[in-house]
Amino acid sequence: MRILWAVTTLALSGVYAPVFVDLARAWRFDSYAGHGMLVPPCAAFLLWANRARLRAAAGRGDLSGILVILLGLSILALGRWEESLLIQGLSIVVVLAGIVLLGFGRRCLREAAFPIGFLVLMVPLPRPVADAVTLQLQRFAAEFAGLALDALGIQAFQTDTLILLPNLTLRVDEGCNGLRFMITLLTLMIPFARVSQRDLARKLFLVALTIPAAVLANGVRIAVIGIAAHSFGPQVAVGLVHNSIAKVIWGLTLLLLMGVGLLIRRGSDRGKPPSRVPTEAIAAQTGEAPQATRS
Repeated sequence: MRILWAVTTLALSGVYAPVFVDLARAWRFDSYAGHGMLVPPCAAFLLWANRARLRAAAGRGDLSGILVILLGLSILALGRWEESLLIQGLSIVVVLAGIVLLGFGRRCLREAAFPIGFLVLMVPLPRPVADAVTLQLQRFAAEFAGLALDALGIQAFQTDTLILLPNLTLRVDEGCNGLRFMITLLTLMIPFARVSQRDLARKLFLVALTIPAAVLANGVRIAVIGIAAHSFGPQVAVGLVHNSIAKVIWGLTLLLLMGVGLLIRRGSDRGKPPSRVPTEAIAAQTGEAPQATRS
């Protein structure tokens, strides 16, 4: 069985090499796919964090994994026929599930299911999805920034995706819609929520909180750029200063979300009742016989 698993894994590595090359190219050049390069390291971290349970669950391989692999290869063939990198990327998840099932059995596949499924995020975001939300995100960022500038005493008039300031006009372009910002935060917060929270409700809450936090942070970013441009001139609205502001706000948002996650975890630990030590364990330590208690 192990020889079959090794040969199958090696053969599939060659089959999928072109797909990984295409994915790497998309991560580099597609504006909505750059987060994909973070996904494999995050999946590897999730596997490492769960290594004890994976080791305990690993057992005899299941030949039904071959059927799962064949299903994944069928999806790969469909993706190549349709020239869809999205479908080809999704087939990787199915094939990896089959490889784990073939080599280590069903229990191990259950333990590895989340890291394997997480790899779905490495495929490029479908362009129709981006197109469906990008204009709304641009308008929200422009409106939020306009209101923030007014609140700070800077005369600003916002219309659609334009912010009119006394010395310049800012336009929230598609690249400033915050969608890439949001996807990258989600890519990092999903594994963080997985390892930092004990129950499903808190995990889902922390991941869901990432979406409005990213949208608001992008509005703050546009407002900060507007303040800088009003104070120091239009040149700071582009280039190094523009990019530096984006990186600082992205980093602060990530730290804030992680801080919220740690607070949630601390609250859940504080709310748990203290563990009770069995009477037999106390007796073993003290050398005294346990006393009977009435119920």
